[in-house]
Amino acid sequence: MKRVYILTNGPGELWDWARPLAHELNQRGIRPVLWLLPCQYASGMERACAKSLPFYDVIGPYGWAKTFYELRKTKDVGLIVQLGGDLMFGRFLSKATNAELFCYTYGKKKGLSSCSCVFTAYEVMARNIESDGVYPIVIGDLVADSLKLDMEKKREASLPVEDSSSFKVAFFPGSRPAIRRRALPFLCEVYEHLSSILDADVVTLLSPFSFDEEVKIWEDAGLNPSKESTPVALKGVDLALTQPGTNTLELLYLKVPTLVAVPYVFLEDIPFSGLKRFIFRLPLVKTRLLKVFSENKRMLSWPNIIMGKELIPELVGDYTPRQIAEKMANYLCDSSWLKNISDLMSKFSSVQGASRRLTEEIIECLP
Repeated sequence: MKRVYILTNGPGELWDWARPLAHELNQRGIRPVLWLLPCQYASGMERACAKSLPFYDVIGPYGWAKTFYELRKTKDVGLIVQLGGDLMFGRFLSKATNAELFCYTYGKKKGLSSCSCVFTAYEVMARNIESDGVYPIVIGDLVADSLKLDMEKKREASLPVEDSSSFKVAFFPGSRPAIRRRALPFLCEVYEHLSSILDADVVTLLSPFSFDEEVKIWEDAGLNPSKESTPVALKGVDLALTQPGTNTLELLYLKVPTLVAVPYVFLEDIPFSGLKRFIFRLPLVKTRLLKVFSENKRMLSWPNIIMGKELIPELVGDYTPRQIAEKMANYLCDSSWLKNISDLMSKFSSVQGASRRLTEEIIECLP
């Protein structure tokens, strides 16, 4: 029997892209196979999380050599959908099996001209991707469909509504263990300084890819960790503090005012692949180069990139916890800013349906 193979890599692509697509395919009676690709951004929990999702089988992750070896042996491929990662994997499997290759992407990547179809979320993304022989189809954002799944499953009684005159803030410490370890003392200081300025409660959203034992560590730090789905955990939140990534899109669709922070102290934890990985291990090279890159003022968060202007403030530089806390306090005390940002975010509510449209394309081309 020919099957749909979904190739994906990092935690964001698995949870926010592959998960809603797998759900929609299952609704149509198609159980896809998931192939986890090598990924420098991996959390180590991808396979465990994938096992809880409606896949026929989960393969990998392996190292690069074993991945190619196993791809070459695959026989039951009807159609390939690559969601994240280097397209050389999807192209290799497509050539070995003569199966069509689809790709969903937010931006340009090498090898798109080898795909039968390329899909993206927004018109601005399509314009940036379009080149000779590559004409992306705009189908909406899979992240919005991922949130819809969470909204449908959320338990109304999970977080009781409490009357409170205090502000409520949310921290997103990331999906990778190294980043979360670095973030813990930093966010403790942020919350300590923020609490000295105004009355604020906090919730820290631990990624589905975090380890269970981390909950107690963040509890002991006084940062109120939650592994609830994002819509549930963000109930009543006035302002979120996060890093760049797909979580900025989740916050956008949930209309939660947000600050994106990239303090230089975290730059050494950003992973790279290939030759860059070895070059940036040299003393001070990684930090110095990344500082140069960050100073070019290029927008980092997806909402800002989509709009072409700053909707979400981005704090990139030598920010201390105290400085970030002061920025948060300023925005929290600006009620007109909070309302205006939430209103602007409401304009992005029509991007759902990507998984349904992609499934329809898959069914039409599946042999």
